[in-house]
Amino acid sequence: MSSGTDLLRGLPHRRAFALAWPAILSNITVPLVGLVDTAMLGHFSDATHLGAVAIGGTVIGAVVWLLGFLRTGTTSFVGRSLGAGREQEAVAHLQRSVLMAVALGGAILVLQWVAVPLLMGVLAPEGAVRAFATDYALIRLLAAPATLLTLVANGWFVGSGDTRRPLAIVATVNVLNIVLDVTFVAGLGWGSQGAAAASALAEWVGVGLAAVLWWRAASPAVREAFRRWRGKGLRSGWGAVVALNGWLFGRTAILYAVLTFVTAYAARIGEDVLAATSVLMQFMLLASYAQDGYAHAAEAMSSREIGRRDVREFHRANLAAAVPAVTIGAVFTLLYLVARDPLISVMTDLPEVSASVREYFPWVIWLPLFSSLAYLFDGVFLGSGHTRAMLVTMLLSAVVVFFPVLAVGALWVGDDRGHDLWRAFLLFNMARGVFLGIAYWVTTARGAWLEHEESVPA
Repeated sequence: MSSGTDLLRGLPHRRAFALAWPAILSNITVPLVGLVDTAMLGHFSDATHLGAVAIGGTVIGAVVWLLGFLRTGTTSFVGRSLGAGREQEAVAHLQRSVLMAVALGGAILVLQWVAVPLLMGVLAPEGAVRAFATDYALIRLLAAPATLLTLVANGWFVGSGDTRRPLAIVATVNVLNIVLDVTFVAGLGWGSQGAAAASALAEWVGVGLAAVLWWRAASPAVREAFRRWRGKGLRSGWGAVVALNGWLFGRTAILYAVLTFVTAYAARIGEDVLAATSVLMQFMLLASYAQDGYAHAAEAMSSREIGRRDVREFHRANLAAAVPAVTIGAVFTLLYLVARDPLISVMTDLPEVSASVREYFPWVIWLPLFSSLAYLFDGVFLGSGHTRAMLVTMLLSAVVVFFPVLAVGALWVGDDRGHDLWRAFLLFNMARGVFLGIAYWVTTARGAWLEHEESVPA
């Protein structure tokens, strides 16, 4: 058995970095869309449109996050299949994901006209904010099929160890979105509806680019296999896909329930607090997407090593991703600590909103550092296919930490309700990392990392 020193010698840092840096750049550009939306509305509109984007964006985020298993599930199955040398099986996983994306995207187009108004009745107080938020969500959801299919394409790329093509896709989408955002919001004065139209148009361009990049990168054998939409390989294997994606869906549903609760709770406090929460969430997302770069690296590497049934290299890959992941969190915490006022002034010059952002910003300062292990372990458990542990730990973080801490703050601490909310949210993210770390230790002690490899469908 290898000693601890042997395990640490020659860690695959270069491989982790090669996978991480395109993912970091790619991920950072994702919240830039929200940052530009917020900045445009913060300077060229008012708190009503800013709050509408916060609530409307919650609905869009729910769709993308809840159906994010189309990306992560594809990565896990494809990575493990390619790691085991089963290329035809990997193509069958891709086809299943494409079918799911088309079906779910079509369902969203049909159901949104009923579902969105109902959701807005719960999330937003009656009035202009609710009306604008409804329009924003309905416009954005017109691009749902494109968004879901792009998730599938990116899942294939990450699973095959390619994080550069997802960077090209997301960079194109986001640059186009920024150009259209400036045109529609700052130039034409369309407010939150203009921000939504910019995002929807950019998403459709993105899926076209994803298809072209995948086709050009695929080998002739992979292209030929993808053309065949009949056969036992495609008809079978759905049980394992549903199981893995079901745990992912449940885990993400809990996470987004907490995020939605944060926005809805802020809305009940007041319009300025809601607008401030929108700004603060953008700072949180900027840091989290940067940290997710090494989580993607861990996801890609761990899926390959599990496919190869090499548990020792699996642990070494995770160690190689851990230190830089935590370091990035510390860098963002330091950045927010020393550059608070300039960063806030970039986002908004509305006096009431700026004051609220400064009031609660100390909680956001520590989020990147204290959340870093949660993001890293997410990648590890996704890549290895152990998604049930992700559901259990997320449930514990919400039920044992977030809601009790919020209740204690509201009933006994006596702080402003906004401070109660952000304190609970910070501890919730810390708890996610702690619980996932315990699950990692338990799975290692049981020697159970290869259990799910046996159930990968052929």
